[in-house]
Amino acid sequence: MLLLQWIAGTLIVLSTLAVGAETIHLNGEDDWAPYSSATKDYRDLQGLAPDIIRAAFKSQGVTAVLRPMPFARCMKEVDTGKSLGCFDTLINENTQDRYVFHSTPLFKAEMHIYGPANGSPVSLKDLEGKKVGTTVGYTYPTSFLQNKKILTEDGPTEKSQIQKLAAGRIDYAVLWGLTGERILNDNPELKGKVKSLGKVSRDALYINFSKKHKDGAKYAAIFESGLKKIIENGTYKKIDSEFQKSLK
Repeated sequence: MLLLQWIAGTLIVLSTLAVGAETIHLNGEDDWAPYSSATKDYRDLQGLAPDIIRAAFKSQGVTAVLRPMPFARCMKEVDTGKSLGCFDTLINENTQDRYVFHSTPLFKAEMHIYGPANGSPVSLKDLEGKKVGTTVGYTYPTSFLQNKKILTEDGPTEKSQIQKLAAGRIDYAVLWGLTGERILNDNPELKGKVKSLGKVSRDALYINFSKKHKDGAKYAAIFESGLKKIIENGTYKKIDSEFQKSLK
């Protein structure tokens, strides 16, 4: 009887170790501080999204290895099934049927309209007929995408939109608010020329899992379970609290 109990206990331990040893790889935005950006050595990701993702998967016995890369490449690898998933993504008319999404958002963020520092407040409708900067590969709210009267012009990064705006090459730029403020704070020469003039919307962000990857749906479900767990046990609140402190 003692031998059987020992064997049973050993099997439980081995099973736990096996689950804990499970590792997956996800792609993440390398230039979207403070939400997600590459570390200085470009080997890892830092920010709100990576912290939430690691914690959620860890709660399910899964180690998430996060690979930084430009967002356009991040999405392309998921489209082809080369990669399991990419973050952070909006659910809109272009993505809702293209990927597998978890139900609970990673977090919510505000998208702002930036314009000249001496400009007046504007709304989405005020962008009609104007040249508006966007970032190549980024996902935008459906309300913005469906307004074909807005003349969008892609650039490689959100910083490039701010620079083009400061130089007078575009009329406005649509950026995520905290990212825009981080760029302006890090580049004083731009801060006096550009500012937020209004908001587009407040949107939920997600990991988009690949429909062409054999494990896409599986890990979308695992992540959803993990995200709910860290919300329930207070881990999510602690991560968000630390994030808010870092912004001050």
